[in-house]
Amino acid sequence: MFNFNYTKPYYSEDEILELFSLTKSSLQRMREECLKSGGDLFLEMGYFHIKGIKTAMYEPVKFSAWLFEHRVEPESKYDYEINETNKVKEGLIKLSQYKPITKKWSTK
Repeated sequence: MFNFNYTKPYYSEDEILELFSLTKSSLQRMREECLKSGGDLFLEMGYFHIKGIKTAMYEPVKFSAWLFEHRVEPESKYDYEINETNKVKEGLIKLSQYKPITKKWSTK
């Protein structure tokens, strides 16, 4: 995992969505996935409620650990997969730099 220092011990659901660039529906699916696999939302994802506050809260360290364990795919391990990925990336870069050649026609 990466070494990131969070500024607060817990974040509201809206802050977590922004911090991890997630949509509300994808976060709901993640919670459902955790529950269906027999997990505990607090222990695994850091999900909890504070009395008197409408929105759910998350412990960012637990949430990021769950996210990396369950959602992040590892890097390709075979050379041909890495080469293929690099070729696609190079093609996309070349495509973005492509400038069509415009011919100027002379009318002599």
